[in-house]
Amino acid sequence: MIYNSEERIGVYSVAKIFSENLNWIFREQPISDFGIDGFVEVTRFANDLKSSIPTGRLIGVQIKSGKSFFKESTDNHFVFRGAKKHLNYWLNYSIPVIIVLYDKEKQIAYWESVNESTVHITNKSFKVNIPKENMLERKSRESLNGIAIFKGKYEYKLWLLQASINPIKLLIQKDLFLYVEIDGIPYSKDYHISLVLTDEDNDNFPAVIHSHDENPNRYEYHFYLSEGKSIKEGINDMLPWANLFLDEVEFSDKALTEQLADTALSDGPDDYIQKVLELKRNNSFLALACYLADSSCFGLKLKANALAHNFLAVNDFLEKEPTVKQTIFL
Repeated sequence: MIYNSEERIGVYSVAKIFSENLNWIFREQPISDFGIDGFVEVTRFANDLKSSIPTGRLIGVQIKSGKSFFKESTDNHFVFRGAKKHLNYWLNYSIPVIIVLYDKEKQIAYWESVNESTVHITNKSFKVNIPKENMLERKSRESLNGIAIFKGKYEYKLWLLQASINPIKLLIQKDLFLYVEIDGIPYSKDYHISLVLTDEDNDNFPAVIHSHDENPNRYEYHFYLSEGKSIKEGINDMLPWANLFLDEVEFSDKALTEQLADTALSDGPDDYIQKVLELKRNNSFLALACYLADSSCFGLKLKANALAHNFLAVNDFLEKEPTVKQTIFL
């Protein structure tokens, strides 16, 4: 294999941009690969806004460096041309792939995603127009974040457990409380659900949810829920390692509906009471939660379940240094 210093400069420089400017993790492909120079893993900022937390979401990166890759251009974009064998490989890759062109003289990198909408097939090859406005820099985080995906449901669920390792450990050690806010979205049948997990026991649910206190034992989760869907299943998707209890009773959609209805029926005119009873009969807890106001809050107690204990054992195994050293980690 011929050593190409231009290519190495491109890989090193792009890796530095990802690491320093975007604060993401760049892992160079450690073996000769068919068109992938490395993998970038998206991170999110921790509560201190300084450290970063890996998300498990990946992008494959093909890097090209040298004057030849900038010869063909227009006012708006550079033209990258490649062989169809590489295109088929990239389009069928298990994670999204981007092409990055690195200008060594200007020390600027440009990128574009490789997909059916960006690829133009020619007689002998293919081309991708790489916009000059797509400079690889800190403000690229949002656009690239929209491209990155998990390889599949398995990887997503594993990441979800890994990202919650600290609250799982905390829940095994002490009681934790979950504060839930249901927000109605105007002109929509969807609802925004906010979860705040903390060791603070407070009957003033909104105060805890909207608190800006720096509590190291505070964790937030968010998801959307449509009318007719189960909020218990939604919370279980986010916190599968905890059993949920509402007023010392196992949490369920029906239990929430009854609590919301009992609160609403404590006072009100006849037509209002009839509407509440109708929502209760239909188990429409989302509509019921937002019937009087645009949002509603309630609190739950948590207990660690078998998955919490079992995953800690698995995580201890994953973090243990192996006796047999592996040379390749993607």
